[in-house]
Amino acid sequence: MRFDSFYTNIVEKDEHKKSSEYRKLSPKMKKAVDEIFKKMDSNSSDFINSFERNLAFVSKKHKVTEKELMTYFEKEMLTIGK
Repeated sequence: MRFDSFYTNIVEKDEHKKSSEYRKLSPKMKKAVDEIFKKMDSNSSDFINSFERNLAFVSKKHKVTEKELMTYFEKEMLTIGK
């Protein structure tokens, strides 16, 4: 394994937990978001196709709405450039 790939894996793990949007979430929403990121990490090659399916599954499992989860991800995308 090359050092740069090893280093990238360390930096990216749980990086989403440091954002201000994540810290504003309820504990239930945090668990849902964490699970989505975990699923996306395990299946990163098919990210686009599996995102909506994972979003629906996780929203039902954690009893949060898909709209709430999408709102979180939209806010995160807007704050990345800031």
